[in-house]
Amino acid sequence: MNRNQEEGSTKDFTAENELTVVVNPSKSYSSDSNDLEKLSSIRTEQYDRTSSHNRNSYLEKLETVPTNMDAASVLNPVNVEYYDDIPDGGIHGWLVAVAGFLSNFIMFGTASIWGVFSNAFANTILKDASTTELLGVGSTAIACLNLMTPFNPMLARFGTRVIMIIGSVLMSLGIILAGFSTEVWHLYLTQGVLFGSGASMVYMSVVSVIPQWFTTKRGTAMGISSAGTGIGGLALSPMASSLISKYGIPWAYRIIGLMAFGICMVATALMKTRLPRPPMNEKIKSPIKLFMLKDVDFVIWLFGSVIALTGYFVPLFYLPKYGAAIGLDATTTSNLVGICCAMNAVGRLALGWVADKIGRLNMYIISNVVAGLLCCLLWKFATTYETLLAFSITWGIVCGLYFALAPPITGNIVGLEKISPGLSILFVVSSISSVGPPVASAIQEATPGGGFIGVQMFAGAVYLFGALICFGLKIKLTKSLFTFI
Repeated sequence: MNRNQEEGSTKDFTAENELTVVVNPSKSYSSDSNDLEKLSSIRTEQYDRTSSHNRNSYLEKLETVPTNMDAASVLNPVNVEYYDDIPDGGIHGWLVAVAGFLSNFIMFGTASIWGVFSNAFANTILKDASTTELLGVGSTAIACLNLMTPFNPMLARFGTRVIMIIGSVLMSLGIILAGFSTEVWHLYLTQGVLFGSGASMVYMSVVSVIPQWFTTKRGTAMGISSAGTGIGGLALSPMASSLISKYGIPWAYRIIGLMAFGICMVATALMKTRLPRPPMNEKIKSPIKLFMLKDVDFVIWLFGSVIALTGYFVPLFYLPKYGAAIGLDATTTSNLVGICCAMNAVGRLALGWVADKIGRLNMYIISNVVAGLLCCLLWKFATTYETLLAFSITWGIVCGLYFALAPPITGNIVGLEKISPGLSILFVVSSISSVGPPVASAIQEATPGGGFIGVQMFAGAVYLFGALICFGLKIKLTKSLFTFI
């Protein structure tokens, strides 16, 4: 694609939706030219040299040429031949965004309210089970979702709708069968492995199809899809509590599971892909590229992001139990979980917009610092409904920015040409963060009197430690405290 064609195809795009490549104007380029390099927002780009054997000679004059691609393309970037006719919405595009909303409503809404179910199990069917064992169920679901997500593009040859149907069936079965559980290991297999595996298939289908339909409006489309996460938690948390109190745990699971299947089938019907699926005889390639671990900046980012993410599910899973300990009823605590999820969705949208203005890594560091301080300070003294509500609102706003900013930050660190293996490794490594709730539970059991001070300090400490590592990465990349990155 020559420069004139590129400029003609991108004249309607805004700066917020562009990644940029730098080119040497004195040379001609082919599509696979090594002179194309990604330009980062912090001016740490690799410049072309006149000699590939003498990297320290001198810099040539460079100019930028915008492209149609951004980091929202995640693991399956849009092929170049589809750039010029991306409709940027249309009826099918917005229906795909709605499908993403519905899918996230079920996937992450159900995952977020495990604390409500675990507290109910602890007081009824599984009274002999420890908190560590019960919280491990929710962690298993999150781990399976993250571990299997990078490998789902290998199933693309079967078609997006087929993958979504299989994922929806597995996810709904996991919820329904959990209602028949009489032992903890039943829950690990159903709501843990079965639900998490199905959710990973649905999730990857959503995030790979939306970028095929949008260019300048991609942020809005991804925002609509992502909003389902918070709205799902807001709606399902009080719903689950009400169903448990009226019909018991088994029927609460069955009702939610059947509802999940119906909603996911609607989402599947709305899903439509623009790209042709790979041929059935195409060679399967592993998405994991271990050479990426030679990139020191990328490894630092993995450590910082995953350590900070370890604190995310601790307050979310612990709110119902903590609320009961300070005298709140199950309905009130489930409402607090729902409020927290709703504010999470608001925070992703609002702080995501701020991140575009001050730098994504900068915003990610700030949000983790605030979340950590809230866990250590506000949560510690939240002994009434009002103060716990204040914690749920403020922490909910800043707690989950990882999910909105991790893909573009990864793309900025490793470069566009390596974003696919980079995100694959990030997804796999981020599954480690699911140990947060079980570790917090073990800390609580070792705390004299079974108090929550250890849980609160642990959640705050991992947020702050992760932010510190990311801050070190910022200094390493920019050599400045205030540079946009």
